[in-house]
Amino acid sequence: MESKLVGGRYGRVFSARLLCNDDLVESVEELCASNGVRNAIVKGGLGSLFRARLEQAAADPSRTVDVQGYAVELLSLTGSVAIDADTGRPAAALFGIVADNSGASYAGRFVRGASPTCVTIELTVQEWLPESGPEMTSMQ
Repeated sequence: MESKLVGGRYGRVFSARLLCNDDLVESVEELCASNGVRNAIVKGGLGSLFRARLEQAAADPSRTVDVQGYAVELLSLTGSVAIDADTGRPAAALFGIVADNSGASYAGRFVRGASPTCVTIELTVQEWLPESGPEMTSMQ
């Protein structure tokens, strides 16, 4: 196993309300980009989506689920934001649990551009300011 210890501190806290048709992942990325946030932690969120596409296994499209409904409920949300090395823009990795109209629940990573807000989503994002300096790496 490889691991890396990085020190830092928390910075600004953003409370955001996503409106009808705002994509969940794209909105978090835009929030960070427009406020100069390079790294962040998504602390939580609640609300409703028109639908949600969730990856349930990394890099395996056969393990993606499409949750449909007129108001798919967002039950849990967490994740992180970091600068994408290729684009230089914030890229969000958001994970959560949703429930469809029959009450069945699904979990996974939200696919960018595939989870539009139904009524509203309220979420909290906190900036992470890593220390500049040596990082400790451990290999076991």
